[in-house]
Parts: sequence; structure tokens; C-alpha cells
Amino acid sequence: MNENGIPKQQIINELEDRLRDDIPFDSGRILGSMCTAPHLFAREIFSRYLEKNIGDPGLCSSTRLLENEAIGMLGELLYHRGASGYIVTGGTEANILAMWTALKAYKNRGNEVIVPVTAHFSFDKAGDMLGLKLVKVGLNDRNQMDIGEVKKAINGKTIALVGVAGSTDLGIIDPITALSEIAQENDLYLHVDAAFGGYVIPFLKDLGYALEDFDFRLPGVQSITIDPHKMGLSPIPAGGILYRSRKLSEAVLVKVPYLSGGENAHATIVGTRSGAAVLSVWALLKYLGISGYKKNVEKCMDLTFYLKDRIAETGDIEAVMNPVLNVIGIASPTIGPDILSNELRKRGWAISLFSGHIRIVIMPHVRKSHIDRFLKDLKEIAALIKERKFG
Repeated sequence: MNENGIPKQQIINELEDRLRDDIPFDSGRILGSMCTAPHLFAREIFSRYLEKNIGDPGLCSSTRLLENEAIGMLGELLYHRGASGYIVTGGTEANILAMWTALKAYKNRGNEVIVPVTAHFSFDKAGDMLGLKLVKVGLNDRNQMDIGEVKKAINGKTIALVGVAGSTDLGIIDPITALSEIAQENDLYLHVDAAFGGYVIPFLKDLGYALEDFDFRLPGVQSITIDPHKMGLSPIPAGGILYRSRKLSEAVLVKVPYLSGGENAHATIVGTRSGAAVLSVWALLKYLGISGYKKNVEKCMDLTFYLKDRIAETGDIEAVMNPVLNVIGIASPTIGPDILSNELRKRGWAISLFSGHIRIVIMPHVRKSHIDRFLKDLKEIAALIKERKFG
């Protein structure tokens, strides 16, 4: 720390210089992230209400009411207007909260949770933090959680099932209807991780896509993760955890007697929570509405299928499967995904590497011109593969 302060412009200049290697969303080079540039209106709201700490809700009673309204709007999107919950830091916190809630609800039964092998790493964190045993089951021929394996894995210590609606690797929707039935038959807690798909699937259904149900219409579903800072266009941090009932949302309530606003309990993992994030979510849900989000999702899906259809022109690179959401896997039969990833990164592309493929996510910041530029590089890399220039 300096003895005396430094002029603002000097600091700004230094930041600009030192952050030059960070890749901005508007470069079009970020094709592997499930986050995107926040909406301009949301940025305005966020910056206006930076001081609000909903972690002391008595000081922000109006913000807390607006959080309830935001949760209600998200609940309506997920077919349960009366859902209870919170705007949290992200999908990781939401998933950990759901597992903590399940453990509380079945504290006298056991500690085993059945998840697909495609489950987000946040469940591994939850297992480690909460002393849960994760039982990971394989996939069927559609890359969904295998229901037969789920049934075999259930035993007297099982407390919960987890299904994913928009998997991290390929955007797959697990058979949540079947999981709901199993959960009811065996008295198990069912959590749906729709951190990504929650802001996509409802609008795709409105657009005529035939997708599996995943929400509170299914009676076995007890909680859902949905992230506004992904396809919801809200600034980071803004995740969401929705519960079927207020009783569930308060299962992990912790008393905090010293809060200066008078209220004395928390039911989230973090204490201090951004009221600005809450208000940004509320404002965007109001501002964009169903039609705005539907238009956003439609554009992303159009570009996803444009990319999928054009990949065949690159030669030795192909789509892993037909996209379900705005997520697409690409691979080459002649070169490993790690080498393909390295070549793409050398050309400045920020993509995601999985064990068998490269993942591309077509988020709202991606334009057709970005995809065309990416396809051009893919075609050149495929040509180099063919000429055995590397690999």
C-alpha cells in the first residue's frame, strides 16, 4: 500500500494495462463459458444499488420483498409460483444448499446421494463439506442419467437423487420425470440442477422444441437450481435456489442474533449477500419478460444449429451429437481433444476441454461473424491434421 493515494486516472491506466490479457466477451473469442456479458440495464441497476447487503435483511426489508418477488417469477417459470428460495452467489452455492437441505430432511436415514457421472463438480464439494457419499451412475445411449442404474443404486442409506437439466458437458436433460417417480416411490429428496437449462428449456418449449419436463410440475422435485448470471443475463454473482415449500427453504436456518436490522436468521451459505444482484435479477425479469428471453434463446439456438451444420465442412471434425440446448460438443476421429484444444487456444479461442470432446456454448454475446471466424480456424486445423503437421 502506498503512503499517499495515487490519482484515479493513473490507477485506471494501470488496470487497463495489467488486465490486457483478460479475454472480454465482446471479443467473440469466449466460446466455452456458460456465462456472458450482463445486460446493460442490469449493469445500471447493479451499480445503482451496490451498498445493499441483503445478508442483513432487516436493513433491506424492501429488497427482501423484491427477492421474494423475483423467486416468485422464477417459480412461475418453473411452474410453481409459490416456490420459496433465495438469490445466491451461483449454482455451486445453490447445489450445496440443496444437498444440505436433503441431509437435514433425512438426517436419521443415511448420507448417500445418487448423481449422474455428468453432475457438476459442486456436488463433489457438497459431498466433501457435508460428509455425503456420492454414488455416481452411468449414462444411457442418449447421454442421460441411466434410470436402470439409479434403481440398482438405491439402498437404505440413500437420501437423495440429483438430475441435471442442461449438463455441463453437452447440455443434456436427464429423465427427470422418471427420477420424480422413483423419488416418490422410495421417499427420496429429488434436486434438479438446472443452473444452465432453467433459463433455456422453458423458452425452447414455447418455441416448439420437444424437451423433457424438469420442473415443479413433477411432484417428486423438491428443489431446483437456476442461475440468472448464465442465460438470465444478470451480473455475477446471481444464482438461484428454489424449493417446493417454505419449510424446505428454512431447513438450514441459522440464528444470527446480532444483525443490526433486527431479523436474526440466515438460510444461505454466505452471510453477506449482494442486494444489487437480487435487484438486477428482479429488474431483468420485469424488463425482458417472457418474450425478451424467448428471443434471446431463439437467437442462441439458431446460431448453435448453424455451427452444427457448418462443422461438417471442416473435414475431420464433427459434432458429437445433435444439440439439445445451446451447447455443442465437437471432436475429431483423427486427433485427440487435448491436441485440438491446444491448437484452438493457440489461435486465441477460449473453449472447454472434456475427456472426449471440445465443448462450445453459444451464449448471447456470440455472433454469426464469431462463429464464421471459428469455423475458418477449425477448417485450417483440420487441414493440418490431414497433412500430419501435428498430433
